[in-house]
Amino acid sequence: MLSKKMIRDIKNHKSQFLSIFLMAFLGVFVFAGIGGEYTGFEQSVNDYYDATNLADGWIYSTHLDNSTVDKVDNLSATTASERQLVINSVGDFDNDPDVTLHFVENNDISKFYLVEGKDVDIDDEDGVWLDKRFADAKHLNVGDNISFSVNGLTINKEIKGLGYSPENVYTPSDTSIITDFNKTGYAYLSYKAFPAQMQYNVLLVDFNGNPNDYVADLDSVIGGNYSSFVKQADHQSVSQFNEELDQHKMMGDIFPVVFILIAVLTLLTTMARIINHQRTQIGVLKAVGFKDRTIMLHYISYGFWLVLAGSILGLILGPLTLPKLFLESMQAVYTLPGWSVG
Repeated sequence: MLSKKMIRDIKNHKSQFLSIFLMAFLGVFVFAGIGGEYTGFEQSVNDYYDATNLADGWIYSTHLDNSTVDKVDNLSATTASERQLVINSVGDFDNDPDVTLHFVENNDISKFYLVEGKDVDIDDEDGVWLDKRFADAKHLNVGDNISFSVNGLTINKEIKGLGYSPENVYTPSDTSIITDFNKTGYAYLSYKAFPAQMQYNVLLVDFNGNPNDYVADLDSVIGGNYSSFVKQADHQSVSQFNEELDQHKMMGDIFPVVFILIAVLTLLTTMARIINHQRTQIGVLKAVGFKDRTIMLHYISYGFWLVLAGSILGLILGPLTLPKLFLESMQAVYTLPGWSVG
C-alpha cells in the first residue's frame, strides 16, 4: 500500500524527483570518475618514474670534475650519481626545431625509456636516441640519420632508438601550454659522441633523506662549485604534472559537494511540500494503524531510493567515461609510455 502511494507521489512530482536523481547521479559520477582518473594517472607517472629511476635531484655546475663528483658521492646520503652534458641544439630541418641534447656518462639515472630500436649504448659514438614524439612529427624512424647544430659544430648521427625521458613528461613551450613536437624535442647520446672536449654541466643524484638537508650537505662539501640544485618535486616537468593532478583532485572534491547539496536542498523542499499537502493522508494512515515510525520511514524512502539509484549509476558510469574524456587532452600536453585510467 505505502509503496504504491510512494510511486504515485513520485509520478505527481516527477520533475522535482528527477532533479534529485540527476543531482545524486552527477555528484557520484564526477567524484568516482575524476577520482579514478587522477588516481590512475598518478599511478601511471609513478610507475614510469620508478622504471626509469628518475633522479632525486639535479646539481647544475660548470665544475663537475672528478674531484667534485667524488665529494658528492662521499656524502652519506648520496646513493648514486651520474654526469651529463645538456646543451641546446638546432635540428637540421626547415623550421629549425630546438632539440635538447643529453650526452650521458651512463644511463642509470633518469634513464631513457626505449620504445623502439636498441637500448642506449654509452660506447656507441655514432648513434642517437631520439624523442619519439619529435620523431613522429618529423616522420623519422630507427636507422635514419639526423643532424644537429651546436655552437658552430655539426653533429650527424644515426637514430638507434626512439623513446621517452622521465624528465620530459611535460616539455615546456615558449608560446603555448601544448608543446608543438614539430618544433621541440630532445635526444640522448653517448658522452663519446661529443665532437669536442667534454665538460659536463649537470650531475644527477639519487639520495636518501630530506632534500633541504641534502642541500646543506652539498654546501658544506662543494660550496661555490655549483650554481643551483633542483630537487625532484621542483623539477619543471614533475611539478607541472603534479599541479595538473592537484587541479583534477580539487575538481573531484568540489563539484560533487555542489551537486549533493543541490540534491539535498531539492529533496528537503520537495518533501516539505508533499508532507504539507498530505497532512490529511498522514492522519488517515495513523487512523488505520500505521505507526509514526513507519510513516516517517515511508517519506524518507522517497529520497533514499532515488539517491541510491542515482549514486549506483554514477559509481558505475563515472570511472568508465570521465577518465577517457580527460585522456586525450592529457596526452596532448604530457608524455607517458602508458596511461592508466583507474
